[in-house]
Amino acid sequence: MQTRSCFFALLESHVPALLATEPRPQIQKRLAAGQIGIFGILGQSEGFVDTDYFAIRASVKRALADPSVRTIDLIIDSPGGAVLGLPETADAIYSANRTKPVRAFIPGVAASAAYWLASQASTITLTPSGEVGSVGVIDIHADISKALDNAGVKLTAVTAGSHKVERAPFTPLSDDAKAHMQLGVNEWYSDFLSAIRRGRGARVSPTDNYGGGRMLNSREARAAGLIDFVSSW
Repeated sequence: MQTRSCFFALLESHVPALLATEPRPQIQKRLAAGQIGIFGILGQSEGFVDTDYFAIRASVKRALADPSVRTIDLIIDSPGGAVLGLPETADAIYSANRTKPVRAFIPGVAASAAYWLASQASTITLTPSGEVGSVGVIDIHADISKALDNAGVKLTAVTAGSHKVERAPFTPLSDDAKAHMQLGVNEWYSDFLSAIRRGRGARVSPTDNYGGGRMLNSREARAAGLIDFVSSW
């Protein structure tokens, strides 16, 4: 078993909440048939999440099978979340859009992982005060070795495999381990950009970085092709 942090595509201001050890209350919203809520921190089979990717994919499947549902509406207000399970969920939305129109409605923010999902819908509507973006990926290593030294605690790891504890929090991060983390982040970032270009098509530039990790307001997002409509609906 190896303990390590997972990759996150998350609005940076929400990282502390994500890393909190206390269980998070689940966000509940009352939605109509065909509406799928994507709220709070996103992830898969983790205690910190507000909306689970498994639940999103299951909701998409139910909406496709329901003859009374003519359009699938994603109601999104989320700072982002974990990458694990994200591409599969985006693929499910993209595939569903070929059978029934999928529309994304954003009454607040759709950042990082949340925008990855929104970008796979046929149209995206954002409220005037809303924001989208934070198109980027973050991976974190916390070095607590000095704190342990100050507390008089010495940990000894007995391992097999030269890289088994390279990301352990009780040891400083080596240059080699950091470079390996960077490779992974770069790969996920490339996948993120590719997903946006697949979902948005000719509406976005094929060479843009879509804010480079910054959030965009409704005017900026529309100018960049990241959304289709600005409405207070």
